Amino acid sequence: MDSKKVLVVGAGLGGLMTAYLMSKKKQQVTIVEKSNEIGGLLANFKIEGKNLEKSYHHFFKTDDELLNLIKELALSKKVVWKKSSVAVYSNKKMQSFLNASDLLKFKGLGLIDKFRMGLVALYLSYDKNWEKYKKVKAYKWMKEKVGDNAYRVIWEPLLKGKFGKDYQKISMSWLWARINTRGNSKDKSGNEVLGYLDGGLIQIVEKLKEKIVKNGGKIVLNKEISCLRQARKEYDLIIDTRPVQKINYIGAITIVFSSKENLSPYYWHNINDPKSPFLAFIQHSNFIDKKKYNNKHIYYLGNYLDHKDKHFKMSEQEIKNEWLSYLKNIYPNFNQKKIDEIKVFKFKNAQHLVDTNYQVPKYKINSKKYRLNFAQIYPQDRGMNFAIKEANKLVKTLL
Repeated sequence: MDSKKVLVVGAGLGGLMTAYLMSKKKQQVTIVEKSNEIGGLLANFKIEGKNLEKSYHHFFKTDDELLNLIKELALSKKVVWKKSSVAVYSNKKMQSFLNASDLLKFKGLGLIDKFRMGLVALYLSYDKNWEKYKKVKAYKWMKEKVGDNAYRVIWEPLLKGKFGKDYQKISMSWLWARINTRGNSKDKSGNEVLGYLDGGLIQIVEKLKEKIVKNGGKIVLNKEISCLRQARKEYDLIIDTRPVQKINYIGAITIVFSSKENLSPYYWHNINDPKSPFLAFIQHSNFIDKKKYNNKHIYYLGNYLDHKDKHFKMSEQEIKNEWLSYLKNIYPNFNQKKIDEIKVFKFKNAQHLVDTNYQVPKYKINSKKYRLNFAQIYPQDRGMNFAIKEANKLVKTLL
């Protein structure tokens, strides 16, 4: 096989995986990244002296592509599997919401609501025919199947919270993928099980970087490719991982902080209150032991937001003031003065909008240029496993 000069634009997980696979095939690979760090949505920072992702991450038992890569990178011994714990904040109450027993106890839903909710979750966990949902609107399907009250209490706040004004456009294929993936990541007892890497997911990024460089590849930071026409003269092949122009994306904001305060017994909290400035509250230290973080609890507050949302224009301090003030509504004993470290992160393109007319972007742009972006992940949502899967698919078509 002839060695080609390959340019990969963007050093997110998809770009790194593509470059790694290309370099394994003896191709001359250069990655160009406009920022000063690699990893994309897996970007890392330090809190309490330890590595942590700027946006919350975990993986599932069904993530075969990711688990295979972890094995290939000799990181399998770092994999930690833990039972999940989920709660929903609704009508000013935080309630456990993980299994059938929790559903039966949930206040705000009638007995028929609970029965229909349980049946729908079970059905979507086993249903493999996702294509029938492509042209079906998620809110209409869910409202019809679980009933008006259960839809209003559980599903509408989640759809509105994530997609804002566009929530009624979202395809049921997207929601099917979310429920189906989680529904099949269980242990033998039927408990949801989630995975993480002891020491942080940045280890995957660092190992890929190490392998790429060892294979003769280059990674150039702080360089933006404004025009690919010039690059076409220098390179035989170009893989562009930047956002696709015709796709609608939404951004995200996270606040991450450490504190000695233990606010909750749960890991994941869906905040089903339209007045809340954040959609998710994650107590990471109920997943990965606080001993890893100087015996401090680690928290995330996160939300998906339209690019024009006011929060992208607000200062970090203004966001902290608003979001932490609301957190005190949920946990009245929360004391901001006990926060030790706190960071605010903004992501311009964190999620693509999958509506009922969604067209998956094609890999090939022209004879030299190809595209790889999480907008091509369909019907599943963007994520580590599927970024790796798409990179594998693309490279197989090219080499």
